Amino acid sequence: MSVGLKRRLRWLPNAITIARLACLPVLLVWCATADGPSFPLGIFFGAVAITDLIDGRLAALLDARTPLGRILDPLADRLLMVVGLIGLLLLARFPWPAPAIILLRDVASIAGFAWLARRGILMEIDFAGKVSSGFNMGCVAVGLAISATWVDTVFWCAVGLSVLTFVNYVAIAVGRVRAQRAGEITSTIT
Repeated sequence: MSVGLKRRLRWLPNAITIARLACLPVLLVWCATADGPSFPLGIFFGAVAITDLIDGRLAALLDARTPLGRILDPLADRLLMVVGLIGLLLLARFPWPAPAIILLRDVASIAGFAWLARRGILMEIDFAGKVSSGFNMGCVAVGLAISATWVDTVFWCAVGLSVLTFVNYVAIAVGRVRAQRAGEITSTIT
């Protein structure tokens, strides 16, 4: 791809992220008015979720990573999951604790990442977190599409994976906080 074309298309990843955000009210209203799981609803959620992969690949390909994109992309992902999980609750698709655990994990992760960032400790989503997020999004899409016992089982696996990745992030964060404190102690001693 030519440098000129890359420059002209750098707006595209953020535009896709903004379009994902614009789909959220539509998704929420659809879930609130649906009589139950429906294949078109699950497909719509899945299509919106796939835009996360598309905008990320385009940002890398076009060398278009921006400060705005670093904020909007994860925000759009979390809000998509929130709307999808609320949709599952509105449809009474799963017992409330299953979506609630994932919602609480997301809220705690966002709050923890923000708290650490204010202290100069940057956390990034690692491979396990990306796998967990992708798996969760897939499970939400299938849960919105169909009602089957195997989907319930797989969704509970997604809940377990969410908890495991949260524990992993907590361990990483504790290690970084300890390292930062050790560095502060060392710098005051010398």
